[in-house]
Amino acid sequence: MNKAPLARRGLAVGALVTAAVTLAGCSGGSVTGNAGESDGKTTITMWNQATGDAATKLNELVEEFNQSQDTYEVTSQFIAAEGFTARLVQALNSNQAPNLVLGDSNPSSLGEAIDTGKIVPLDDKLGTGDYPLAAEDIPAGMLASGVFDGTTYALPTDGGDYAIIYNKQKFADAGITSTPTTWEELAADAKKLTKDGSYGVYLPIGSNEWPVFTWQSMLWSAGGEFLNEDNTQVEFDSAEGVTALKTWTDMIDEGVAYPSTAADSNQNQGWPAFNAGQFAMFIGGAFNLKSVQDGIGAENVGVFTFPEIETPAMNTGTNVSYVTDGTDEQEAGSYAFLSWFMQPDQQAQWDIASGFLPTNLQTQDSDAWKAHVADNPLLEVFADQLEYAKSRPSISSYSEISAALGAELEKAMLRQKSPEDALRDAAAAGQAVLDR
Repeated sequence: MNKAPLARRGLAVGALVTAAVTLAGCSGGSVTGNAGESDGKTTITMWNQATGDAATKLNELVEEFNQSQDTYEVTSQFIAAEGFTARLVQALNSNQAPNLVLGDSNPSSLGEAIDTGKIVPLDDKLGTGDYPLAAEDIPAGMLASGVFDGTTYALPTDGGDYAIIYNKQKFADAGITSTPTTWEELAADAKKLTKDGSYGVYLPIGSNEWPVFTWQSMLWSAGGEFLNEDNTQVEFDSAEGVTALKTWTDMIDEGVAYPSTAADSNQNQGWPAFNAGQFAMFIGGAFNLKSVQDGIGAENVGVFTFPEIETPAMNTGTNVSYVTDGTDEQEAGSYAFLSWFMQPDQQAQWDIASGFLPTNLQTQDSDAWKAHVADNPLLEVFADQLEYAKSRPSISSYSEISAALGAELEKAMLRQKSPEDALRDAAAAGQAVLDR
């Protein structure tokens, strides 16, 4: 496999993000559940997790929607991402839930909400209404994140994936003139970049979903699968899984990766230490670009496609939105806002303000989005990977299986267990969850 020119390869698709977005944080406000009517309009209560510029833009869009028609009035309430699923499930079970959830940043826990029986299937609504949005308008890999047992319960509203963000000056100082396209090449470059107390690469570690989310692309690239086709059997403890995990642990053993003993999930994918010059590469999203460009200078920041082991692979991590059980008017109004929000004009505004990628293919072709990408060409790398991206298994028990795997990945990265033993133990725990 030839390495890519450092000046960046040509890219096919065009679509991606810009400014950073933070999906935690705060904003006050009381929380209410389903509401009734306001000035003859049906009131739609919506929960969201947007902060900063994204929150400002969302408020503008809600006001625009409310002014555009006389049937519905959307009221938006911020709910922090931390503990969101537990809070929502409790609200659903006590009939105090909002009518609409916009941009749930923990799609891997969506199954817990669906299990309450109060999330409205959307298959019959797609392609209908005043703001038509067909399933074909949404990339299959993104749409799959909201499909459980063949039923579409949620739509992807905030697209995202990850690539390798690197320090161009460190590459130049090490005499590296092209970016790696395989993990073997990345490891070789990491060796050149490791010197004077600085390491070549930062690898994910920690107790949250991020290490599992990123490692799944390694697994798929090696030819492995997470679960079998009908989601009844754990399959990540395979020879391909061992290859995927050893690709990372070998770099730790060789001393070219930032020591896992010094890393943790509080480092936000690693960008703070990247800005401090402690390593030259890390796995990050488009949402990290502003932070690193502010930290080391935009001219020093480069991005290249997530390397492959055997084949290209990518995991898409979209925030999802969904409608909850209510009156016919409430469900219709909730879907009306959701489908309006995903129209190209609105979604382009939202993505530019929030830093997310378009989830509507028509948005990718809009003039506003194309102009934004032209001004922010690094976004193209993230967008192009969506062509072959897949999503995590859509099953209610995914979060438990992921937690078991994440704990064992951490032990392997800390060299407390071999990759073989770690995957074996994670598979046993995961299979026990599936067999319940």
